Amino acid sequence: MEEPARGPSQDDTLVQAFIHARFADLFLGQSRRAQIGLLVAAVLTAAIWYSRTRSAWALVWIGAVAGVTLLRYLYTERLVRGFGQERTTLVIVAVLAVNGVMMASPILAFGSLSVLDRAAIAIILLGSATASVATTSGYKSVFLAFAAPMLLALATGWALASDEPGTTLVPQAIGFLVFAFLLFLVSIGRQASGIFGEASRFRYGAQQLNRELQRALDIASEANRAKTHFLAAASHDLRQPIHSMNVLVAALTMRDLDTRSREIVDLLDSVNQSLSRQLDSLLDISKLDAGIVKPSLRIERLDQLARAHHAATEPAARERGIGLALQVDHEVSVETDAALLGRVLSNLTDNALKFTRRGGQVRIGVREHGERAVLTVADTGIGIAAAEQARVFAEFYQVGNVERDRQRGLGLGLSIVQRLCQLLGATIALDSEPGVGTTILVSLPRSRASGTLTTPTSAERPSVQDLSVLVVDDELFVRQSMRLLLSELGCTVHLADGTVQAEEHARVARIDVVLSDYRLRDDDSGLSVIRAVQALQPHARAALITGDTAPDRIAEAQLVGVPLLHKPVTLDSLLEVLGSGVSAPRV
Repeated sequence: MEEPARGPSQDDTLVQAFIHARFADLFLGQSRRAQIGLLVAAVLTAAIWYSRTRSAWALVWIGAVAGVTLLRYLYTERLVRGFGQERTTLVIVAVLAVNGVMMASPILAFGSLSVLDRAAIAIILLGSATASVATTSGYKSVFLAFAAPMLLALATGWALASDEPGTTLVPQAIGFLVFAFLLFLVSIGRQASGIFGEASRFRYGAQQLNRELQRALDIASEANRAKTHFLAAASHDLRQPIHSMNVLVAALTMRDLDTRSREIVDLLDSVNQSLSRQLDSLLDISKLDAGIVKPSLRIERLDQLARAHHAATEPAARERGIGLALQVDHEVSVETDAALLGRVLSNLTDNALKFTRRGGQVRIGVREHGERAVLTVADTGIGIAAAEQARVFAEFYQVGNVERDRQRGLGLGLSIVQRLCQLLGATIALDSEPGVGTTILVSLPRSRASGTLTTPTSAERPSVQDLSVLVVDDELFVRQSMRLLLSELGCTVHLADGTVQAEEHARVARIDVVLSDYRLRDDDSGLSVIRAVQALQPHARAALITGDTAPDRIAEAQLVGVPLLHKPVTLDSLLEVLGSGVSAPRV
């Protein structure tokens, strides 16, 4: 038993609607050029007709053609667009049928024309019909509406024409050939229509695929934004207590402790620093996503950078039983940011050491390759399977750490490396084999000029004795922990939970430095605190302290120009702000 015939699916209907719409666009796009061509053909035909017969009908006819052409020029698009998509083809058929009948009209005067005149008009009409295959994309009904009136009338005109009784059948043969040519054009039109339909279907499919890809991209972008906001919120909430722990541990380290207590405090500090480093990885990603990390490019010695890093890292590698080798052929200069490239090298080396077993080796190398300088970090570690290699630069992805060993970090090191390389105009490549090891290559453009390594200078901790410091935070335990640390440093400390209390302190006490949380309760902010205090005491310096890692928030704070510290704040960074002696800009 045969299945009942099914109607067209919704997708087929949409495809057909798209094809019709595309055909209408194509027709309208070519309409004006086609009208000019027809008008030229009509003028030539009228000139032949009138020159031979001096008939007023030739002038009337060319006037009518000009009028129809003008009407088409003015109203074709309105007609095609105005009747709705389902009637578009019918409107185009009607418009072209009028043109076809108008162009066929001079054949009525064939009896008054010479054979040469008829041949000239035949060539004009055949050329017009042939051109319409392209302008109508071979649509059978549309093409025939224009070509059939002309060529059928032309074939008939030749078949009925005769110069003298008893002449040959040449005119009749020409009429037959014209009819055969019409059939040939129909065949060609069918092929053109098929090609147009296939091309339209392909274009429709491509557009649908683009829409699907755009929807997928929008979903992925939204998921990424949601992830960023979630991480920022989670990071902020975690940074608050860790910041207090950091401050309290720093305060303890400044006291005289017995040996056992000192060991406990040192271990607590080590654990706290490990947590801080993991949170700083989230902060680094946020800063890079916010676009506030700007490289400061200058000519640097890549070989010296590698040597300095090797000297600083080799003792720690030796303690873990891992050899750290350095291979530098000769001086290699590049234009880069030494601090950012140093971070790249540090992350790559740390990553290599994490995944190399005791007794293995990590090699740092610098070499030239044509116009490029290549920095390599190779290890004899566990290696990475081919299927995993494309994922190692993704955020939070770690090879061989299913148990989530916290000592291996959060899986952000290589993601940070990739972002930094993009900032520095460097390319990064990976070559790895399971059980053999991994090599990561960073390629940078060489510089012909000779550079020197930029190294930070160390300085003694500044004295902050007798500074009057206003600490503003909406968390009580943060304010209290900061009070304990600043008091140990010899500062006079004032505490406030927002702008109102900060302003009260500024009215009655001298304030040298304001340390304010960036985001406070009830839409209050550290910027409002600083404005209020500086309005009363313009000399007061200020710094914002925040646990917020949202990229937009970081970028906003960066624009203000006030020093920005991220929780958990280290003792060194706090002392740097307190002892800088540099006035902050007015907010």
